[in-house]
Amino acid sequence: MEVADVTQFLAQTTPFDQLNSMELAQLSAHIKVCYCQAREKVSVQPERLMIIRTGIFSLYSDQQQLLTKLQSGDFYGYQQLLTGLTDNDTLVCDEDALLYYLNAEAFHRCRYQYKNIDIFFQRLFSRRLHQYQERQQGRFTLKISDIVQQRKVTIRPEQTVQDAARQMSDSRVSSLLVEEQDKLVGIVTDRDLRHRVLAHALTASTQVGQIMTRQPHVIDRHAFLYEAVQQMSQYNIHHLPVMEQGVCYGMLSATDIMRSQQDHPVYLIGEIHRQASIDGLERCSQQLPALAITLHKQQVPAHEAGHVITTITDALTQRLIYLAQQQLGEAPCVFSWLAFGSQARMDQSLNADQDNALLLEKEPSGAVADYFCALADFVCQGLARCGIPLCPGNIMATNPELRLSLKGWSGRFARWIATPTPEALLKASIFFDLRVIDGSKGLFNALQQDILQRTSEAPLFLYHLAQAALQRTAPLGLFKNFILEQDGKHKKGLDLKKRGISLLTDLARVYALSAGINDVNTRRRLQQLATQGVIDSKDSQNIIDAFDLLAQLRWEKHLQDLQQGHDVTNLLDPMDVSGLARHQLKDGFAVINEAQSRLKHRFCRDM
Repeated sequence: MEVADVTQFLAQTTPFDQLNSMELAQLSAHIKVCYCQAREKVSVQPERLMIIRTGIFSLYSDQQQLLTKLQSGDFYGYQQLLTGLTDNDTLVCDEDALLYYLNAEAFHRCRYQYKNIDIFFQRLFSRRLHQYQERQQGRFTLKISDIVQQRKVTIRPEQTVQDAARQMSDSRVSSLLVEEQDKLVGIVTDRDLRHRVLAHALTASTQVGQIMTRQPHVIDRHAFLYEAVQQMSQYNIHHLPVMEQGVCYGMLSATDIMRSQQDHPVYLIGEIHRQASIDGLERCSQQLPALAITLHKQQVPAHEAGHVITTITDALTQRLIYLAQQQLGEAPCVFSWLAFGSQARMDQSLNADQDNALLLEKEPSGAVADYFCALADFVCQGLARCGIPLCPGNIMATNPELRLSLKGWSGRFARWIATPTPEALLKASIFFDLRVIDGSKGLFNALQQDILQRTSEAPLFLYHLAQAALQRTAPLGLFKNFILEQDGKHKKGLDLKKRGISLLTDLARVYALSAGINDVNTRRRLQQLATQGVIDSKDSQNIIDAFDLLAQLRWEKHLQDLQQGHDVTNLLDPMDVSGLARHQLKDGFAVINEAQSRLKHRFCRDM
């Protein structure tokens, strides 16, 4: 590879064209070159940025829908690098092509060192989300009206540029709407004052009409925000007058768009990983309520919102572990930080508490025990400061009984499976949904495979686990009337978690453990069970629909509590929702009852 050739190409490619020759040469040294043949499926790896040098590629969704075409100067892989999440996209080479690969370390170093490059990729990620617009029915789609308030700062064309400069300064804006008899005739920006007035030595008495931009591009107030981004990118402009029924409503600036994207999960996750103290992480976590409201405005489904919230909890946990090691030093042995329950299933809600543990390569004694005791305390207390409460049941890594070696954890799970006592079954409902958040995936995989092998060969355990899953039923009476229950504050309603979502989670867990499925997300468990023929595909879809309905109603209830300043609870008064939602609730509860009957028939009839 000729470094000079790579450097020359990067110098002509946004955003790297902002770097000087020395910086470009340093970046080029971290690039590898790869040749692809036509019709070749490209390996998508999460630890590198793909830069297309020549050729054309087709990007397909997991539904094999064509999302976009990529060509020279386009990028792929930044979405995984920014979030740590992978997707199921497929990239196919349409014609012989040359690729550049930039490794993750160099990519992140470049982002952190040059803010403009970081902003470029954050924006690029936001635009990519809109490639899914048609398939995902408008999610992640803020409208102009969501971020632009009705505020016009105007000037007349016969006024002077000095008047314009003074008005911009007084109103603290970077642009003015130029109106004549209440009609928009142009705009003037701070850039116009620099490039069209100062650069040409025009006097302060020059009229605005002489230097304004006439017939500016405009956008409707009810358009989607990404349409504005597209216009600004296409025409290289930074301001758009916002119109409503032919009348000017206000002004949208690139700064407004950047500010709105600060509520985007990608922005928040990036900020979390840049923090150098718990104080910084605490400030980041305070943005979560605003993010939740933004996700709701963007019509993000509840199960995806739960995924976003969990990803933020994961990021906080990972950064706290990093900060702990900065203070405590390198760990004395390989370890895995585990999450249980809703964090493991990626369906955390706004009122979730901590459920975590440590899996260690060595037995926790002496210096090893002391180190991980300190690490656990640092992380759990840090999470508490970030708004994720300590577990009242002490299911946390600060509990020495939950800091075990692989042998220790394996033995504990073996005892629960071999002797399914009521206590063991209670623990099974928590501990058998587990996921590694940080540390060794290999150590975690060894434990998980051991668990799945044992459960799939333990009919007595599955029998008792199914029996435990049948102890609670959906709150639906004989004549399909709701059975309301009372909380500690004497409020009556339907507990959407205990008498709904958890029932489906418990049911999916029994089937998944019997089939050796290692995914712990409830929806994906149900999908895999249908794919493997363990349960009927129609039944699986009905259960998923019921799960999504209950999750959506709980999510909306939580947001309502949040906005009204109430404690976030799972108790829903059915009279607080529409008649249609009540009808759907009854159907969803009926699906739970039917699914429980099939579970009983499958696992409990021969014992």
